[in-house]
Amino acid sequence: MPARPRSVLGVHDLLDRPGASRLLDLGLEVPADVDLPLIEEVSPLRLKGVAEGVVEGVRVRGTLSADITVACARCLKRVAAAVSTDVAELYSDPAEADDPADVEAGYELADGQIDLGALLRDALVPALPQAPLCRPDCQGLCATCGADRNVADCDCAEDAADHRWAALEGLRLDDA
Repeated sequence: MPARPRSVLGVHDLLDRPGASRLLDLGLEVPADVDLPLIEEVSPLRLKGVAEGVVEGVRVRGTLSADITVACARCLKRVAAAVSTDVAELYSDPAEADDPADVEAGYELADGQIDLGALLRDALVPALPQAPLCRPDCQGLCATCGADRNVADCDCAEDAADHRWAALEGLRLDDA
C-alpha cells in the first residue's frame, strides 16, 4: 500500500458520528503547490485544534502557525517572524451531498480521509506578512548605490524629479 501524503488525515472514527471529536496537534509540511517567492524559510506548519464529526461530514477547527524567515521589504535583511491564523473548514463527501457541486474543491471527504493541503494553502498564504520590516524605522537601501541606509549614509544626491515626467515640467494650466 503506498504511503499517504503527510497532509492526509484519517477520520473514520468521526464519520456518521455528529458530536464526536478528536484533538489535533499536527506537524505538517507546506504543500508542494504553494509558491512563496518572498519567503526564505518556513518551519513545519503546526495545526492545533479539533476535528469534529458533524451531520454534513467533518469540521476541522483550530490554529495554524509557523515560524518564517523573510527578507525585509526595505533593506532585504533576513527577518524572523511568527505567523498564526485561525482555521475552520468543513469536509464533505460529494457522493452524499444533495448537490455534489456544493462541495468545495479541495475539501472533499473520501474513503474516510481528508486532505488538509487546501486548508493549509488557503490559510497560510493570506496570513503571511505583505511588507515585513526588520524594524519600524528601517531606512532601506539607497536607490542609486544600494547602500544600506541603516548602517551608513551615502553621498548620493536624491533626485526628487522623475525624468519620465520631464516633458510636462513647463506645462501650465489655466485656473478656470
